[in-house]
Amino acid sequence: MLHLCIRRARGHLAILAATICVGLCAPLSQAAEEVLSINRFVPHKSTVPANAGQPVGLHLRERVLPGVQRAIAKGKPAKVVLFVHGGFSPATVAYDLEYKDFSWMEYLARAGFDVFAMTHTAYGFSPKPYMDDPCNVDPKQQQILIPHVLKAPCAPRYPFKLVSSQSEWDEVEAVVNYITELRGVKKVSMVGWSTGTPRIGGFAAKHPEMVDKIVYLAPAPFFEADDAPSTYPEPGAPTILQTRERLEKERWLADVKCNDQIDDPAIGNVMWRELMKVEGAGADWIPGGVMRAPNRMNYGWRKTVPQIKAPVLILLGEFDNFEKRHDAWKALTVKHKAFLKIACGSHYLQYERQRKVVHAASKEWLLKGTVNGKTEGYYAADRSGKIQ
Repeated sequence: MLHLCIRRARGHLAILAATICVGLCAPLSQAAEEVLSINRFVPHKSTVPANAGQPVGLHLRERVLPGVQRAIAKGKPAKVVLFVHGGFSPATVAYDLEYKDFSWMEYLARAGFDVFAMTHTAYGFSPKPYMDDPCNVDPKQQQILIPHVLKAPCAPRYPFKLVSSQSEWDEVEAVVNYITELRGVKKVSMVGWSTGTPRIGGFAAKHPEMVDKIVYLAPAPFFEADDAPSTYPEPGAPTILQTRERLEKERWLADVKCNDQIDDPAIGNVMWRELMKVEGAGADWIPGGVMRAPNRMNYGWRKTVPQIKAPVLILLGEFDNFEKRHDAWKALTVKHKAFLKIACGSHYLQYERQRKVVHAASKEWLLKGTVNGKTEGYYAADRSGKIQ
């Protein structure tokens, strides 16, 4: 198997001397200890309206121990996990923050899993059709860009929303098909955060035979629409923005209510720095950069949840819009399901002290289908991480 070794650079991929590594992309002296990081691009025929029918490459990261990789090469079945990201963070930042013990992917890789994380259209190193034009930012947010890359508001040159639930389900399907062929397995387990949960849900409902277990962190509330819009694509603009101030003050720090909830004061700087490394044009649009995301046509989450057949674990911080994020739990019809409420946790649990509960609970569920030894039920983790 040939793997293309790549590293990240500001706004683009720097391919290291077009180096193609045969076998392992790590020195043999390190292979026994270091978790490998392998980046690929999954070929896909886009169903995003803006570039429908065009061949694209969806960024896919793999984290795996060299010993696990060698065992797979010798025919040992792989324990495959696929992470699917949420609405405002590409997978590499959401799940593989290369800082201290914050990488959820590395944690599971060290537990013997072959761990993958996909990045959807409009994020990270995956395609961003029409998003490099600041005029294609939602007019309600263009003021953020004035007087930096815009002198005055302008009408979107592509006047439609960018992606849909269906196009994202299609991307998940393309990636799962790629992984199952690559690893010779019939099923994968899946982990989703926030908007990543309905992205997984649509695929899991359509292909229950391909999903082993599911972990949902902070599942999205149900969308208003159950079906695709009658006008497709919907009028609008393709791009929406998130500034660091909005991310931290409005979406995160407002739900930090315990003194020790954030155990590393540098984590906000680290997360934003890594976001800007994979952001592309938005990193230079305003001082400090801005993150771009797709304006989405959301639908179908309410309809797909009851069709999920795989065992599901839901993890939710106590300060994270708690009642609304119960939608998926209430609608699940599968008997093998568990809910874990995590004390002193926000929507950004994987960056907080209680990430250790998230990591350990997900590992137990993916390995055994249990929480604290139980296959179903409603549980709570206290401030110390003890589950009852």
